[in-house]
Amino acid sequence: MKTYEYYLKETGNVHSAYYVEAADALGVKYRVLKKHFMVELSFGDKSCYIINAATPLSTATGTTICKRKQLTNQILKAHNIPVPEQKILGSIRDAIEFYKERKDIVIKPIQQIGGKGVSILPRTSKEVQEDYKIAFAVSKGKSSKKVIGEEFCQGDNYRFLVLKDKVLAVARRMPAKVTGDGVHTIQKLIKLENKERKTKLLKPIIIDREVIQKLQKDNRTLQDIPVKNETVLLRYNCNLTTGGTTEECTKEVNDYYKQYAIKAAKCVDCELAGIDIIAKDITKKGSFAINEINYNPGLRLHYKVDKGEVIKVAYPIIKYIKDKYLK
Repeated sequence: MKTYEYYLKETGNVHSAYYVEAADALGVKYRVLKKHFMVELSFGDKSCYIINAATPLSTATGTTICKRKQLTNQILKAHNIPVPEQKILGSIRDAIEFYKERKDIVIKPIQQIGGKGVSILPRTSKEVQEDYKIAFAVSKGKSSKKVIGEEFCQGDNYRFLVLKDKVLAVARRMPAKVTGDGVHTIQKLIKLENKERKTKLLKPIIIDREVIQKLQKDNRTLQDIPVKNETVLLRYNCNLTTGGTTEECTKEVNDYYKQYAIKAAKCVDCELAGIDIIAKDITKKGSFAINEINYNPGLRLHYKVDKGEVIKVAYPIIKYIKDKYLK
């Protein structure tokens, strides 16, 4: 029996491997046109392509909107969907002024993926300046204004995977963390955790400026020895690519949030989308905000869960594409 690892070796891409695995199981012909990058799916005389994590279910306009975080924010706000307040930061001075006005802020590139260049809760003007420079350096924005300031929203982070009129899965996204054993330092615990992440084909927790700052804010250092079963959070950022973990929680999500996620995907013209929601209590109707939409949602966070059952989301997606192309 073929495993995910087989398809990963065949495609060379962690995202398209899930789609190819599902396609094979559903009798959809495929071929790897460019390893590590592009796969073709065939439906009789019709075909479509999956490029990395991008599928044919997002329009060109939807892709453009989702790539530009401020544009996404503007469109959702215009449709009365809760979003964090944002401001384009044209300079370090703008960033410092935004910080003084709001205090609890996020500084991020106007266009980027995977949480790159995102800094959360800077605590001094000097940190704001450094965070602005980092975001500016990695931003893929085309204009001279490459950085966004955003209000920090309290709550847990959730990824809603939306396909047309349905939420396929919801994953609670947790920041990188280690659990104390009363023996090892935080630095050693990170090393041990990275060995475990490697077996799951996940990227390691990198000890960088953000980790050091988070520990400092919690009055800790890498040489501290946490007590047994003590959880030490290492970041605010929840991306898998920066060491985050996920918990499958679809069944506990109130329908209120699912309906908003579906509405948000439609607003940006994406049949398939990853909607990032921040909410304090996902089990009941309450305040929340949508801080990003992904036109090319990665599937790993639904397959590589630390808690809960895996939902094989690639299968309904490929079936939907198959039915669409065979009409």
